[in-house]
Amino acid sequence: MSNEYYKLKSVSELVEIAGKMPGATVLIPGGDRNEDIKLVEAAFDSGIINKAVLLGNAEQIHQHISEHTIKPSQCEVVDVKGDEEIGVKTVELVNAGGVDIVLKGGISTLIINRAMLKLAVKPTVSLASIFDAAPISHGRPIVLTDAGVTTVCTFERMVDIINNSADVARIVMGLEKPKVAILAANEKQISSLPSTAMGLKLAKHEFKDILVCGPLSFDLATDPESVEIKGIPDSPNAAQVAGKADILVCPGIDSANILYKTLASLVKYGDASMAGITLGFKVPYVILSRADSLETRLDSVALCSVYAQRTKGE
Repeated sequence: MSNEYYKLKSVSELVEIAGKMPGATVLIPGGDRNEDIKLVEAAFDSGIINKAVLLGNAEQIHQHISEHTIKPSQCEVVDVKGDEEIGVKTVELVNAGGVDIVLKGGISTLIINRAMLKLAVKPTVSLASIFDAAPISHGRPIVLTDAGVTTVCTFERMVDIINNSADVARIVMGLEKPKVAILAANEKQISSLPSTAMGLKLAKHEFKDILVCGPLSFDLATDPESVEIKGIPDSPNAAQVAGKADILVCPGIDSANILYKTLASLVKYGDASMAGITLGFKVPYVILSRADSLETRLDSVALCSVYAQRTKGE
């Protein structure tokens, strides 16, 4: 697969890249929170979006819009009462076409996710988070998955998660053959650690244009110096992946979420950057924590916009 895309050097570049592309249309179910309007304002100012469709309490939405520099003509406000009704309307509008990104607003995560499943086009939906942090792999962008969606990590679902994250690595990061590390507490086979057996099984699976190695400890996946000290582990594709992984696949949502929250803490102190995209739907989906910084939220919208623009028509 030839890739004409520039290789991403940092997460912060996403806003610049998205800003040079045609503006996206973002749909926000539960778009009546001021923090969501503030994010929309930043996305307009950066040139990432050119239209926002806001579902929720119309009176509150118009009030918040008036407090910002957003032009009323840039927004379509749809008055919808109740989370269940907002979920139904979200599906209806995405199916009607013209929506590039769905951004979860002030609506129950359980309700909107249940509604979004009606828009699934892949067998497994998963969250891929691109991050960079100076102490990790010399600060280059890496994908972490799955920190927030997939709770039952069977072999088949892990295969799907790898393929989903590899799509992001190719389409957004410009990597033709992503290097994937299946993380575990040890790179050796240990009967009391099921993650080591899963890592080896996935590494032996035949993927298209993806190099998979597992199991790998976090340091052997990301730190070339650790590989020099410990040596290359006896795992498939270790020589190509160890110390150079582009994608980190955690053995389950617990470990992925703990690592994600650790990175989020680094973001708060300016030591890391992060953006997330949920894959597997008709359009990319942004699920953000209210604790996420405005920078992370804007980078996530930019990530989804780049992915949406580059996959249009597929």
